[in-house]
Amino acid sequence: MSKSALGRRHRQAREEILTMSVSVYAGIVGVKEVTVYSWESGRTTVPHDVLATLASRYGISLTWLLTGVGEPTDRPVVLRGARRSDRKRSIRIPMLSLGVSAGSPTVAEDTVDREIDLAEMLLEHPDSTYFIRVVGDSMTGAGIADGDMLIVDCALQPKAGQIVIAKVYGELTVKRYLMVDGAPYLRAENKKHKDIPVTPDMDFAIVGVVRSCIKQL
Repeated sequence: MSKSALGRRHRQAREEILTMSVSVYAGIVGVKEVTVYSWESGRTTVPHDVLATLASRYGISLTWLLTGVGEPTDRPVVLRGARRSDRKRSIRIPMLSLGVSAGSPTVAEDTVDREIDLAEMLLEHPDSTYFIRVVGDSMTGAGIADGDMLIVDCALQPKAGQIVIAKVYGELTVKRYLMVDGAPYLRAENKKHKDIPVTPDMDFAIVGVVRSCIKQL
């Protein structure tokens, strides 16, 4: 993902979806007009907190903003046509009170402990959360393998020690975010891959914090 491509989609969202002028939009997100022009021209990167605001406040798809894939106003992990009030109860799965054994448990009425709402359990900020599939093996030491699906929250401010999705020179990567001698650092969890020190002159931004990893067995 390049800064210019993100800038074009950001401009499309502002003009065609929000129908806002640069001056009005700049006032809403709390920046100067020249900053908006800089984002949309691709000179600088749209910050992740602004992208999260577009998703949470206006329903603009983070996946579309970041990759261009899908529809601009598709809500992540929400079925089309679902009302806002229905989102947190869209998927409920019985949780058994049994322990797992080598045999097959029989689901009887008295074995169901309670129902689990997947959105409530996995998503702190549903409107600012998206899925991203892992490509590569740089994070296998953290239990994240090629082909896994990550749940990424863009509304969270990243903290040292967390696993994040970062944009480095236009490419998305998943790494552990650390502070080394007061400077940010991206650490791979696989000795075959190099860590990435973040320097002031880099095209770098943290897109979101990884909250969960979904695996196919």
